[in-house]
Amino acid sequence: MEEFLRYIDQLVEEYKTQEHELLKTGCKDEANFAKIKINICDICKTLYNVSVKKVSAMRDSNMNDDEYKKALRKDYMEFLTKIPENWEVSYAKAKQHEDATKIVIEETKLEVLQIIKKKFEEICR
Repeated sequence: MEEFLRYIDQLVEEYKTQEHELLKTGCKDEANFAKIKINICDICKTLYNVSVKKVSAMRDSNMNDDEYKKALRKDYMEFLTKIPENWEVSYAKAKQHEDATKIVIEETKLEVLQIIKKKFEEICR
């Protein structure tokens, strides 16, 4: 599962580079969106580590590697399903009030989460 953590770290580095480049060119608003992406990656990484600790604590000598992966996948996917609930509500409210900035912020969060979720599913089959 180190591959997944490396992937998130790689995403963070890409977004930090984007943020830096955008700030250099005076694109502060766009740089703020890169910062949002970094924050979502950090949240996902933290929650992944929480899942690892939780599942590892439950692991006993009878749990083989496949069962461990399955339990980890289940636990982390619960986080990835729960996290966007508030973002989706906020997105709907922003659309209702035609708040373009908030719409883009919530879309950005949801988009990054989907990227991370897809990669996790790909790695943890």
